[in-house]
Amino acid sequence: NKKRPIYTDHALEQMADRGISKEEVEFCLNEPEITRPGERSTLILTAHPNGRFIKIVVPLKQPRKIITAAD
Repeated sequence: NKKRPIYTDHALEQMADRGISKEEVEFCLNEPEITRPGERSTLILTAHPNGRFIKIVVPLKQPRKIITAAD
């Protein structure tokens, strides 16, 4: 049973603007297809929940914190 992620205000705004659900973000977090380094000690995780391309950015040291999400 995994802990629920923490969402920054920025992530929630981006999700609302793009119609990205918490379920889609958590799918990317828990089952990433691609994981690559991001800027400033972050990871970019991408996956295709419901056939939709979604990427999220999380800190290396706190991977359950969602910094942002995009499609």
